[in-house]
Amino acid sequence: MALHWSALLLGVLAVAPFAAEAALRVYTSHAAKPAQLFRSDAQTGWRNAPNLVTTLINAAGEEWSIRTDENGQRLIPQDPDAKRRILILGDSLAFGEGVDIKDRFDVRMLSLLPATRIINTGTMGYGTDQEYAVFRNWKPLLEPGDTVLILLNESDYLDVLRRRFVGRAKPYVEKSHGSFFLRAPSVGPLERWSDWSVLARVAARIFNRSYIEPASESLDPTLSIEMIGFILNLIREETPGGVRIILAHQGTRNFLFPKFGLSSTVLCQFAHVCVDLDELMADPAHLLPDGHWSASGHAAVAQALLRALRD
Repeated sequence: MALHWSALLLGVLAVAPFAAEAALRVYTSHAAKPAQLFRSDAQTGWRNAPNLVTTLINAAGEEWSIRTDENGQRLIPQDPDAKRRILILGDSLAFGEGVDIKDRFDVRMLSLLPATRIINTGTMGYGTDQEYAVFRNWKPLLEPGDTVLILLNESDYLDVLRRRFVGRAKPYVEKSHGSFFLRAPSVGPLERWSDWSVLARVAARIFNRSYIEPASESLDPTLSIEMIGFILNLIREETPGGVRIILAHQGTRNFLFPKFGLSSTVLCQFAHVCVDLDELMADPAHLLPDGHWSASGHAAVAQALLRALRD
C-alpha cells in the first residue's frame, strides 16, 4: 500500500508542472492575452522577440499593434537605396510603446528625411547600459554623415542602478576603486526557459524580486549621473569619426532638478547636439496615462528632432 501511494505521489509530482504550464497557457490565451515580447540575450539580458505579430492595449485603453522583423525591430517602410543612417538607442519611448508604428516619432521624421535609413533598437525596459551593448553590435555599420540618436528619460536614472529587472538579468555598471566597469548580465537557465514557458516566467518573477522599482527617494543622483556619463562617454569614444551624436533627454528638469537641483544640461557634454524634451512633454495631451508618449507626443518629438538633425 505504501509503495502504491508513493508511486501515485511521484506521478502527481511529475505531472504537476505540465498541468500548471497548461493551465497558465489557457489562462493567458483567453484571459490575460499577453504576447511573448522578449527573448533572453547574453549581452543585453533580453531583446525584442523577432518576427512578432500581436495587438496590445495601451494605458488609455486603446489597441496598438506590434510587428517586428528578424532583429526584433518594429517594421517600418525603408528606402532600400538609403545611404544615410540614424541609429536610435532607447527604451519603451524609442520602441513606441502604446502607439501604432505610423505614429512613432522616427516614422514621422522619415518622410522628411530623404535617402535615410532608420535603425531603431528601442526595447521596452532598457537602460543606458543595455543601449550601449546594442550600440556595440551596430556601430560597424556607421559611416561619416550618419547619426546616433540616444533617448534618455527619467527611468534611466533608476535603471542604471539595477542588476535585474522584471525577473531578468541585465548588464550593469560597477564601481570599484574609483573606476567604473560594465559587467555582463548573468542570464540563468530559468530566464532562458522563460522564453518558451509561461510557468518559468512566473517563477522568475517570484524568485527574482529585484524587479521591484527602486524608490526614487533612495536614488543616489551623483552615482546615477556618473554611471550614465561613463556609458555615454564610451559611446562617444567608440563612435566613428564624422558620425554625430544627438542626445534627447526628458525628466531632468521635472525629476532631477526639483529633487536634487541638477541642471538639464548635466549630460550634454557627451553629445554634439542636446535636445531638451521636458517642455514639450509638459502638455498632458502628449502623454498616455502611464507616461509614455501619445501619438501627439511622438509628433512633437519628431519636430524637435528634425530641427536637431538639420542643425
